[in-house]
Amino acid sequence: MRLSTLIALSAACCGPGTALAEDSVTKTSPIIERLTGDIEVTPAPQKDGAVFYRAGDFRVTTPLPEGYPRPTPPGVVEVKQYPEVRRATFTGRGAGPNGMKNSSKAFFPLFAHIKLRGIAMTAPVEIDYSGLTENDTEPDSYEMSFLYRAKSDGKIESYGKITVADAKPVLVVAIGVAGDVTLDKVSASIAKLNDIITDSGKWRVIGEPRVLGYNGPDVPQPKRWGEVQLPLEVVGRPAE
Repeated sequence: MRLSTLIALSAACCGPGTALAEDSVTKTSPIIERLTGDIEVTPAPQKDGAVFYRAGDFRVTTPLPEGYPRPTPPGVVEVKQYPEVRRATFTGRGAGPNGMKNSSKAFFPLFAHIKLRGIAMTAPVEIDYSGLTENDTEPDSYEMSFLYRAKSDGKIESYGKITVADAKPVLVVAIGVAGDVTLDKVSASIAKLNDIITDSGKWRVIGEPRVLGYNGPDVPQPKRWGEVQLPLEVVGRPAE
């Protein structure tokens, strides 16, 4: 499949969809703490009621799921709390997506899934990697997920390589990334996040990385907005 076709499909599916009232969109989970950086994010209300986001030259012009915290600006590091979210996930073996490269194998089945069910596209697209570290840029497997705006948008189901399930709430440390979030950038980001979290003494990393991509290939590469995240737990948290 040609890249031009992927661009056209992404532009068609990644619009604002059914807009919620502005106050619903902006009621996001808290940004727990900003650890580095001073770039601010500005919400941009639209005439149709949707709220987009901008930070410098970067834009998010697709609605986020209900309760999702706003994007972390490129170069900024933050601790954020994410709510439970329903998502459709494609599971693949091997390195999988490397920025925009090798992403169509997972993208198109997910696109077909939401199109057939009349589910509007949201941002971000999430990719969870297994076996990717600061020293190893070749993951063992990956999961790409399209997120539902609300749980009521579709049922839990499973068929082929697509699974729809509710991802549980998660505390993460996130770094904003400019341009395509390549595997090399992910490994470098993991190293930086690990150093910052170790120095903080407040949290510990408890899992593997995920990548959030807020733009499709229709956005010029230098202006694409992404994040690399690692799951956290609070140091000294009482045993459950």
